Amino acid sequence: MKKLSQIMMVIGVGIGLSSVVTLTASASSQYSASRASSVRLVWRTTMKRHAYMATTGSRFSKHLSIRYSNNKTTAKVTWYTDAHEMLYKKYAGHNAIYYHVKSADGSLQGWIWRGYLKANGKTPKTQVTDDATVDSEAMIRAMFPKSTYNSKLTDAANAFETIDDSADVNDLRSQEGMSREVSDYVPFKKMKYIDFNSKNPASMKSIDQALTAQGYDATTRKSFKGWSAGGSVMGLDDAWEGIDPGEGIIYLIQQ
Repeated sequence: MKKLSQIMMVIGVGIGLSSVVTLTASASSQYSASRASSVRLVWRTTMKRHAYMATTGSRFSKHLSIRYSNNKTTAKVTWYTDAHEMLYKKYAGHNAIYYHVKSADGSLQGWIWRGYLKANGKTPKTQVTDDATVDSEAMIRAMFPKSTYNSKLTDAANAFETIDDSADVNDLRSQEGMSREVSDYVPFKKMKYIDFNSKNPASMKSIDQALTAQGYDATTRKSFKGWSAGGSVMGLDDAWEGIDPGEGIIYLIQQ
């Protein structure tokens, strides 16, 4: 009886934890008619089962009308695919492919843009060839040679780029808003951010020109010796929520 009681207690704890995850993940659900009307379905079909994880971006209903949860909330969940779809994003003029995923126990499901899904800690190979953009770390090392690359700042930049609510975007674009965003990822004493738009995000030369246009030429960028830097730029072949191809964000902090 004692052993049976222990087993039941473990099962009960498991169910409790599953319920907590489900409630937490659904607590941030948000309906947006404008988001749903901003995309058009190109195709939707079944696909093979693959295991992924996602720590950035969000999980949606099939036409993006409902945002179920921020993927940071379910960062430890392993997602299994069973379908995929292509949506045409009217505001950007580009297509984006989303995978339909489910948790192992089937309690969570939704559609996640494939660029946010990582297999075994690495971005799927299919995504590497689809994005016409440069590697974030390579970009930072080239543009800010005296600074130290910080992947958490790149995560912060990616998180900012997933925002699709205009009020949230306007709030975060303020110095105070940006400071709150970065502090969620890494502590700092001083912070600067650069919001730029590159005509060709796959070209270091184009990114250099975009940063120079924002007042950060090569000489200025070298002055951030000892600072940490991270960021990302949107590729030409896909569109993230709330950001157009060629747009980029770079964070610089002094700890």
